[in-house]
Amino acid sequence: MTIFSRSTIAVLVSLSLAACGGDDQSDGNPPLPEKPTPVEPLPAQQINVQIGEQQITAMKESVVVDDLQGEAARVELEAFKGISYASAARFEHSQINSLDTVTDATEFGDACPQNRTTIQAQSEDCLNLNIWRPENTTASESLPVYVFVHGGDFEVGSGSDPLVQGDNVVAQGALDGKPFIAVTINYRLGILGSYWLDGSKIPEGGNFGLGDQKRALQWVNENIDLFGGNPNNVTLIGQEAGAMSVGILQQSQTQETIAGDFFQRAIMQSNPYGFDYKSYGQAQTFNDKLAKYSTELHQTESLAELSLTELLAVQAKATGLVSTVATWSGIDCIDTDNLVGSGLCFANKLDSEKTPQHHLKPFAPYIEYRAKAFLKPEISGYHLTTQPAQTEYTVPTVVGFNSDDGATTSFLPGLTSLIPTIIELIKETNEAPEGIEPSAQAIQTWLASQDNLDQLGQRLLQLTPEQVTAQMDLGDMLPGSAYEAIVKFFFGLGNGELANQLLVLTDYAPNDESELSGATANMAQFRQLANDMLFSGPAHVKAKQTSDNGLVAATLYQFDYKPSFNSWTVYNEGESIYPGDLFKSVSCMGKICSGAELPFIFNKPYNLAGSHVKPSSKDQQLMNTLSRIWFSDELFADYQYDTATDKVLTIKVDAQITPITDWDAQQNNAQDPELRGGRLSGLEDLGLIMSYFDK
Repeated sequence: MTIFSRSTIAVLVSLSLAACGGDDQSDGNPPLPEKPTPVEPLPAQQINVQIGEQQITAMKESVVVDDLQGEAARVELEAFKGISYASAARFEHSQINSLDTVTDATEFGDACPQNRTTIQAQSEDCLNLNIWRPENTTASESLPVYVFVHGGDFEVGSGSDPLVQGDNVVAQGALDGKPFIAVTINYRLGILGSYWLDGSKIPEGGNFGLGDQKRALQWVNENIDLFGGNPNNVTLIGQEAGAMSVGILQQSQTQETIAGDFFQRAIMQSNPYGFDYKSYGQAQTFNDKLAKYSTELHQTESLAELSLTELLAVQAKATGLVSTVATWSGIDCIDTDNLVGSGLCFANKLDSEKTPQHHLKPFAPYIEYRAKAFLKPEISGYHLTTQPAQTEYTVPTVVGFNSDDGATTSFLPGLTSLIPTIIELIKETNEAPEGIEPSAQAIQTWLASQDNLDQLGQRLLQLTPEQVTAQMDLGDMLPGSAYEAIVKFFFGLGNGELANQLLVLTDYAPNDESELSGATANMAQFRQLANDMLFSGPAHVKAKQTSDNGLVAATLYQFDYKPSFNSWTVYNEGESIYPGDLFKSVSCMGKICSGAELPFIFNKPYNLAGSHVKPSSKDQQLMNTLSRIWFSDELFADYQYDTATDKVLTIKVDAQITPITDWDAQQNNAQDPELRGGRLSGLEDLGLIMSYFDK
């Protein structure tokens, strides 16, 4: 019906009503009901609260959340922000602070230094935490406690990011009669969070971020009872890098075991258990590289002497696209003036690296243990002594993944879209025969030239956001040769047999690039392969192992819901952004990447950049439901994984939350006969999942 027609009918109806006495209510028609006044939060106000023997100024705040019937309700709560839990000098381990140093908890503290814009100021005095509790909670209530460790590749993020603040979920718990306390923490990032130190001289090593997390949990253990929390009922939650941290923190193979004491349950969201953490020797080599970058940029090897701005410039160079390509592929070994040394460097890389994956998250913790060798004493390590994939859960654990986690594996999306750019540059320099795509070896040879690396760097610096989007579109149509190159680069040339075994399976075999559909399928297959080998496959294996050994309970979940809004935007318009972040952000548009679950876990309508989004009614319903499940005992009690039934809690495409029995066979259909009983089970039976840890 046209606007004109509707308008005409409206006028005629009005005239008819007027002729009959209009809307005079004397005919008995009831008046239209008035619209209810929207429920709004009250202005925040400062309050003085007695915590133990300490008087602390905190914030009384209110939020509006839906109750169990879907009706909006205003709930008041108390927030203690920016509490300094520890102090640390640069490249030294943090020391816990006493509660009696806290007087003002009205504002969020500084974020830890990072190469990304943050709402809060950044400084090295950043070891602070935030506490949300229901209004008028007393010290005697002994409420459950949830501590959240943020993600961000161990390079970015903070506990005060709008997306992970605990106010809404704490309000929901209070409203439902299931009150609890939420805590979020900061920890040191980048170079300041993981920096190799000689373990023979400094036994605690250089995993400062892990030490910070332990001090935060120690502070909670020693003080949360004064806020009304139960120190013996603490659930530790982590997302992405935070989940990796949780996996490390619950290890028993450490000089400072805290699982069971400082936390009693764990939730790991998108922990890439297939990730290969760098060894002690690799961390030392990376340390030398940082010193080299520092000399190039600031004429000194000593990072301790640099200003914070100068230090972040070194970090930016180390995480740049070209640097990552060089370290991942091994071409940074090549020195044309020292071919013998180059050969030894490359041979050592192939021999010592299980995979080159640690280059994708260069500031992830390193393994501090070093075995005894000729003229080298054993170093026992302190915080991280072995690969987390090779250890068992020590507390009841929820572990899971998002359906497109593989697309956000740090630099991985950027590299997959760089391959076509590299191929284009090779063709421009006439180093590839007409009509023949460069092989993986040809790509590596081309990248061995510093002149070619400079060309690639210049090309990347010239890209606009629009061109990056176009580049990502090109990356979705990889020719078969580039697809094979990516697979072999991903696992490392020293794992050629593993790559070959995967590439002969029908589900991962290269498609004919002569057809557009085949080229597009190659990229989709690679994303699936990355997810299977880093996230879903290892999580499935770990859940089965935990079920079989019977020591603790495990819950396995899959988040397969695509929200109506784009949650994976890591920067806001007008902000400066590093090319890698831009590639990742574009790569995840329309996908269920790591972090896509966070708005639904915390019931917060924000994206990863901290910008407000507008959820659909279906989104909001899932936010209300999933956030209540996540912060509950039922998540651990009602959805436990059992190998015999392969029951997996699934947040489905249609926003339904349900356990699926025989999940792998039902959800992961495969074409290859070796995988038809379930793609992940087939990969496990073939001995391919996490096989590189056995090297």
